[in-house]
Amino acid sequence: MKFKGKEQCWERMGCGQERVQSCPAYPDYGRLCWPIAGTKCPTGARGKHAQKMKDCEACEFFKAVVYDGMTDS
Repeated sequence: MKFKGKEQCWERMGCGQERVQSCPAYPDYGRLCWPIAGTKCPTGARGKHAQKMKDCEACEFFKAVVYDGMTDS
């Protein structure tokens, strides 16, 4: 799925209002959530950046933001 402009992670992932407001990525880091410790990812809250990067690299939002435009597929 292609990244759509300034879409925020909670918009793409469909997080509910309660989850969004308790996430440390909200409201300032919605386009750059992976370096933020304790984000409320769909698979659960995630720890430090280095500990969660493997999960982030498999995330639909991460792939859309980081790799969009790098391939033609």
